[in-house]
Amino acid sequence: MDRIVFGAGSGSALARRGAVPGSPTVLFVHPANLQARCWRAVLAAVPDAWTCLAIDLSGHGSSARRDAYDLAGWVRECVELLDAREVAGVHVVGASVGAAVAVELAAAHPDRVESVTTVGGAFRPADPAASREFLAAVAARGARNAVLDILASEPGLDEVLVAEVAADIGVESDTQAARIWTAAAAAAGLDAAPRLRCPTLAIVGDRDLGCPVEDSRAFAELTGGRLAVLVEHGHLPMYTAPTRVAAHLASLVDGTREHHGRDRNPAAGGSPDSGSLGTGNFGTESLSTETGSRS
Repeated sequence: MDRIVFGAGSGSALARRGAVPGSPTVLFVHPANLQARCWRAVLAAVPDAWTCLAIDLSGHGSSARRDAYDLAGWVRECVELLDAREVAGVHVVGASVGAAVAVELAAAHPDRVESVTTVGGAFRPADPAASREFLAAVAARGARNAVLDILASEPGLDEVLVAEVAADIGVESDTQAARIWTAAAAAAGLDAAPRLRCPTLAIVGDRDLGCPVEDSRAFAELTGGRLAVLVEHGHLPMYTAPTRVAAHLASLVDGTREHHGRDRNPAAGGSPDSGSLGTGNFGTESLSTETGSRS
């Protein structure tokens, strides 16, 4: 992946040109307070033929900081990146608030978005009490420590993965983290879901407490899409189940369901991956247990 800039230098992204001309282009949008590199294990597992873009939304990673943030601004940045790379049609993958960005992008630009995949999507506004608690933790302990406190209870994150996520925290300023969270907490991806006309896939961990299975199921139902539930995983399957996320994504983007990788098992046992990718529209729910070592 190469680091590129766009938007007169204010935007930053990772880019990989596909090995096969004419193959799909896929845009990855990260959660709040992380950055583009959070997708690196998934990017390593998707087909080499794909052209891949992973954006740093403003306020994160190497992109510019702003005085305020909102979904509309983050959607505009995605469009600026696509314009800069002369991408006419793109498959969009978004995690957490990045899922809400992906849905809004597809609703606003239906001629450019070929599919939407959400990963632990932020489909409803955050609980006000939880938001107040997080913002109070940022003020008292700093943004980095507040995020690390949340990671302590995240299913499937062992010591190695906690270190990886900690290295990917994309915000260094407490003020910026609070501004970003305020925008992210208002995200409601279900609002724009009925306007989508492209194929959709909702991937979610069955232990995701902040963005629960019920919300992803509602999105799949509203869009006539597919639902993939990852058993014993939480809010960050791009870390805990990257090859499984990549396999589900590939089944949507190019129809292939062949994938021989295994993922880190958050539960005891270490048995082979027994998950089914599932096919068809909403109603085909994939209950997958990711096991083995990551690859």
